[in-house]
Amino acid sequence: MTKETEIRQKEAFLLSLGGGKSIIDSAEAAGVNRVTAWRWRKSKRFKEKVLAIIDSRTQTVEDALYASALKGNVVAQIFWLKNRAKDRWSDVQEHKLSGIVVHKLIEVDISKYPKQNEKNNISG
Repeated sequence: MTKETEIRQKEAFLLSLGGGKSIIDSAEAAGVNRVTAWRWRKSKRFKEKVLAIIDSRTQTVEDALYASALKGNVVAQIFWLKNRAKDRWSDVQEHKLSGIVVHKLIEVDISKYPKQNEKNNISG
């Protein structure tokens, strides 16, 4: 494979990925297998381009989630609030306490109680 061919394949891969295709489908569109696409990602520059595309997709989904929440989708609203306003919309509330804790122990003489196996062998 020539360097020019590889450059064209990488461009085709990125174009397909940017169009919403999966890694595997983008590799196929570029005429390579997924192993080659993953090998390309070892290159810092290529990896950054792939991650930029994926980040753009994440932003698109975030925008769609927000729009859905504004249209009255209760699940989207809850998801948004639990992830964006955790301090007010969490299922678990954390409370930090400070001060002194006093705990009194009581003394118990366990010799007055039968051992577990003695208790089971008592016939009545």
